[in-house]
Amino acid sequence: MLSNSAKPTLLRKILSTPTGAIGMALLTTVILLALFASVLFPEGPFEMVGAPFRPPFGEYLFGTDMLGRDIAAGIAYGARISLLVGAVATLVIVLLGTVVGGLAGYYGGWIDTAAMRVTEFFQTIPTFIGAIVIVAVLGPTLPNIIGAIAVVSWAPLARLVRAEVRSVKGREFVEACLSLGMGDMRILVVQILPNVLSTIVVAGSLMVATAILFEAGLSFLGLGDPNIMTWGFMIGAGRSAIRTAWWMVTIPGIAVLLTVLAINLIGDALNEALNPRAKR
Repeated sequence: MLSNSAKPTLLRKILSTPTGAIGMALLTTVILLALFASVLFPEGPFEMVGAPFRPPFGEYLFGTDMLGRDIAAGIAYGARISLLVGAVATLVIVLLGTVVGGLAGYYGGWIDTAAMRVTEFFQTIPTFIGAIVIVAVLGPTLPNIIGAIAVVSWAPLARLVRAEVRSVKGREFVEACLSLGMGDMRILVVQILPNVLSTIVVAGSLMVATAILFEAGLSFLGLGDPNIMTWGFMIGAGRSAIRTAWWMVTIPGIAVLLTVLAINLIGDALNEALNPRAKR
């Protein structure tokens, strides 16, 4: 038997796989870039620092855009927004989906029926189109974007949590807790949810990537907050000059690609670490 100190931690399990190690390296780079954006680029992302359409890998690492703004500064400050949107939207999705799915799966009956009809309604709405409508109606601000992403994305997680809770509810230790007179909320929170936590964590990690893509898509369409620099905004602003200034679209696109790839790789590694049944 291994002692507690000898048992591999979750981080070690993730880093022990090639996908997890690559994903953590990429995500750590993005996080550090976001944290030190104001140190690396104190002038900010909207400041005109040079002549327009400067190519990359010269005076400016990633070149400049049509207004003479530093592309590298936009990448650094955009990383903050992407990570913020991904983290906050996923937190709201996980909380809402866990509460609705947990209550529906545990109590069943009319609560389950009502909750599932609501989730089915949200699942019939095309997610990205729904987010576009919500942001267009409420206004293109960062809180509205986060709220729109959460509203159109929580239903699948609720159904997943419901199925897991229903599976765990029939086990012997839950019946033992009921026979001892333990309250429903205590059983659900203390006994059942820890047994489905791995599923929630893995699903939540993948939703971070989805939220980042949603925000980039909304900003690309001009529905992002005009007061903040985002990768989607940079791609949308540079599409008119893609033939003459390819770096204005390509470099922010690569930033989105690598960030989403990193989160998906970490999600796969988490699935292997937390779900032994996923291993062959």
